[in-house]
Amino acid sequence: MTDRLKGYLFVAAQFAALAVIVMAPAGDLPWRGYVWTEFVGQLLVLGGLGFVVWSGIVLGSAFTAHPLPHRRSTLRTSGPYRFARHPIYSGLMAFAVGAALAGASLLHVVCAVALIVVLSFKARFEEAFLVARYGDEYVNFGRQVGRFTPRIGRLH
Repeated sequence: MTDRLKGYLFVAAQFAALAVIVMAPAGDLPWRGYVWTEFVGQLLVLGGLGFVVWSGIVLGSAFTAHPLPHRRSTLRTSGPYRFARHPIYSGLMAFAVGAALAGASLLHVVCAVALIVVLSFKARFEEAFLVARYGDEYVNFGRQVGRFTPRIGRLH
């Protein structure tokens, strides 16, 4: 299986999980109906989407859902990339957790966990190509910035 095909499989799994999260009906898990879970859930949904949009704007024409770096891309280390090497994935994870809190269904929870797992593997897959493309520049960046959150998941 080629790297390009593997990348498309990651993208397909990512979008499938997101589609189910968005379309799943509300459930009746124990936290359903509490104001704080609704509030925190919606805050995570909106904050996550905001982080995705901000990250996409910073990437500009290099933005792609595929994990292989775009041929016109340059290494971004400013904006949301000061906080995480994969801020789009971070935003999608926040969105998914928020939707699971607000939606309160087992389907939301399962798909949120699945999305987090897919994005974790996708990030590691992508990083091999980023190291190959940017070399020490990416490795040094990875030593300073966490994978999805500040400080957590830094390269050693």
